[in-house]
Amino acid sequence: MSPRRANPELAERRREALVKAGYAEIVEKGIHATTIDGVIARAGFSKGGALYYFRTRDDLLYAVLEWLLAQLDRTLDQVASSREAPRARLASELEVLFHSAEVNRKLYLVLLDFAALGLRMERFRVLLAGFFERCRKRDEVIVEEGIRDGQFRPVKPEDAARTLRSLVDGYNLHWLLTGEGDSLESYRDRCRAVLGAYLLR
Repeated sequence: MSPRRANPELAERRREALVKAGYAEIVEKGIHATTIDGVIARAGFSKGGALYYFRTRDDLLYAVLEWLLAQLDRTLDQVASSREAPRARLASELEVLFHSAEVNRKLYLVLLDFAALGLRMERFRVLLAGFFERCRKRDEVIVEEGIRDGQFRPVKPEDAARTLRSLVDGYNLHWLLTGEGDSLESYRDRCRAVLGAYLLR
């Protein structure tokens, strides 16, 4: 009898434990040095048990990216669906996207590895592209509401949504790579100022 038939909830917990161990391995070692054996050891599983869930390393990596993007989507959906005014929702979104130095460093280390993988492997590219499209749609709705409410000037919502994502990723990468000693919060504030100059009346 398969583990899933015996106890579906236990099987799902074990699968998630492997995925989280995979994420931790990528954070620590990078995607190219992450192996199934390393993930299994970190999770405390047997190799046979782990291979029930993921037949190949790529299957495991795909599950890690899928899990990570689902976490981000869930958090951003909560912000986008709040009852706050559009301007307040965008401010809250920036707080989430510039969460903390520790969280953002880990997140972008992993996302950069997966972005490079996505440029070479279609299944990973499609997963990442879907996430960015969902980000665009969420932000487009917020901008449209802000324009209707008179909080934002009449810009093209799709352009504003793409600008927001580009600013966030650009400032995070600049903070991560330059090593100038500026805090992540200072980059968040710069992002907010540029976005405000673009959107606000």
